[in-house]
Amino acid sequence: MEDSLILARKLLQIIPTVMQTLAAELRKTGQLLSPSQFGVMVALHYHHCNLSELAEHQGVSLPTMSSTITRLEENGLVKRTRDGSDRRVVMVELTSSGKEKLAQISDLAETRIGSMLDDLSTDNKKSLADGLEILCKIFDLDEMMDDSRDGLTGIDSNNTFTHGDTRTA
Repeated sequence: MEDSLILARKLLQIIPTVMQTLAAELRKTGQLLSPSQFGVMVALHYHHCNLSELAEHQGVSLPTMSSTITRLEENGLVKRTRDGSDRRVVMVELTSSGKEKLAQISDLAETRIGSMLDDLSTDNKKSLADGLEILCKIFDLDEMMDDSRDGLTGIDSNNTFTHGDTRTA
């Protein structure tokens, strides 16, 4: 149990730094997105859902999520639609502009963080990828590991890093 607490402490110490890097990349896009808005957009990339589901997923109240969605909608990044089977339910999904913006921001963030990882040895990159895969399983984010373009870099059966159509040893 003590080992787990030490790992948890280290994880909690690194998250703010990663989020600061993400926030800096968000500012570079010229679109004033907060990390929480970016998180909503990432969630919507994997599946459109209703406000309640989004609020629960992001750990915020329904009014807070509604406000976030309103700001994203005003910027043309998301749209609300009525559920075809239940008109009381409002679904939220990314617009084509939102998908483009998410790809742009993701590319910037990946490039920045990737440059920070460039000097790692192949073994350290493999260890990091293995650790990230474990974290995705712990936090039930398996779909991120399966998405080679918009999720985390994968490792194929030959222990080769894959990202989109590129491969590095």
